[in-house]
Amino acid sequence: MKHTNNTHPKIGLTLLFCVAMIGVFISSSLPVQSQPTESTGGTADAITYLPLVQNRVDGSLGIPIFGLQMYGTTSDSSKYHSYLLESDASWLRVEISWATAEPTQESPPVYNWTSIDNGLAAARADMGGLNIVATINRAPSWAVVEEETGPVKPDNLEDFANFMGALVERYDGDGTDDAPGSPVVLYWEMYNEPDSNTDKSDPDFLPPVSWGDYGEEYAYMLEEIYPAVKAANPAAQVVFGGIAYDFLKSNGGKFVDSFLTDVLDEGGGDYFDVMNFHSYPAFYPRWTTNQGSGLLQKANAIRNVLVSYGLDKPMIVTETGWHDNNASGPIIPGSQQIQARYVVELFTQGMAADLDIVIWWLLYDIGGSYPYDAGLVTNADTPVEKLAFQVYQDVVGELSTTHFERTLSNTETGNSLMEVHQFNDNVLERTLYVAWLNRVDTTATSSLRIPASSANVKNSITGNEFMVSDGNDGVIDGHITVTVGADPLFIEVEK
Repeated sequence: MKHTNNTHPKIGLTLLFCVAMIGVFISSSLPVQSQPTESTGGTADAITYLPLVQNRVDGSLGIPIFGLQMYGTTSDSSKYHSYLLESDASWLRVEISWATAEPTQESPPVYNWTSIDNGLAAARADMGGLNIVATINRAPSWAVVEEETGPVKPDNLEDFANFMGALVERYDGDGTDDAPGSPVVLYWEMYNEPDSNTDKSDPDFLPPVSWGDYGEEYAYMLEEIYPAVKAANPAAQVVFGGIAYDFLKSNGGKFVDSFLTDVLDEGGGDYFDVMNFHSYPAFYPRWTTNQGSGLLQKANAIRNVLVSYGLDKPMIVTETGWHDNNASGPIIPGSQQIQARYVVELFTQGMAADLDIVIWWLLYDIGGSYPYDAGLVTNADTPVEKLAFQVYQDVVGELSTTHFERTLSNTETGNSLMEVHQFNDNVLERTLYVAWLNRVDTTATSSLRIPASSANVKNSITGNEFMVSDGNDGVIDGHITVTVGADPLFIEVEK
């Protein structure tokens, strides 16, 4: 059953989710959108969908972290809409454009909402009621320093704030100046990879706006729009643009090493609610020596930067993923199996890193000149589900009822390349271990000993399940032994 949360947001307070039939209450520290649905009497009633759980309750569970990226319309007119709903994702990231809404400067401003309403349609109850992260990613040419790629001009920051206020008001669900269906969007991401510094001689790398060398200006932009967002909806969350924080200029790349600290040095930390970054396994050598994806270690490094500035912010990832084709470039080739393995590993690490949202980039293959088929489904006229799509659904089912407990040490695993994360599940009354051997394409195996009398083991990629009992290794000692390889395993121990 789809996990959709449709309660009214209260920032900083526990959120309650109620299903009267079974008396289940679920709470979260995250703001959650409110979605009206049409009843037979024509009134708007709130409806919440939760897993059907009888007599097993964990009131501390929040919104599952699992998200996907789409472009363009997210309504049921999209050929990908049914796959979005079938994925069981709770979150959707969508790019929207200020330039499209306000192509010309007028006084008072005139906004064309059509494109944005189409892009954010999946927030509507009748279109899925997903929690959306909306990425503001393009500014009008009249408002930027340099056409296409420059930051917003200081004289036009007020125009930007006015636009943001009108946008957030349109998606606050209060019945005043609302988008059709009164959908609610709470998470507003201020640009995609703003740490980029575009080399205009490289036509393959032209982000919509480059703030990389303008960290001070980015901080001023946040300071200008933050009050406007909060005035429109106090529960709205201003999200730092997802920084690449890899492929840095100091190493011949495109992203400015000091962008984050440049913003924080100018006091920008007071004007965003949620920290955000991107993480792709191609860059794992910068973050980890265990040959894993690096997402967990990168999250910890960025969190440490925030702490050094006295900041304690929720953190999310708005892009991570892998491809299934053998496009040249990354140090690890793609295949359906490798892509599916990364689905398990990246979301597991996201939970281990205490991230509130993790977005897989993206739901479908983007096609065109882009060489990497990173979607969970193809972009055919009738899209085809990949192995990774099925594994995504399974990961949602396995982890949505759990809390991360700890990562096992090398001493416990007996192998520095083995990664094992332990989860507690009060709903299904089990302890769940997710275990794999790095690198993602390794052919090696290694033995893992876990204290248990028995366990059900499921291969997350093949779906094969088998029981392991104490004594299967020839010794009855209160432990089971499981052979771990590149395919992540779900090891379930009853409490």
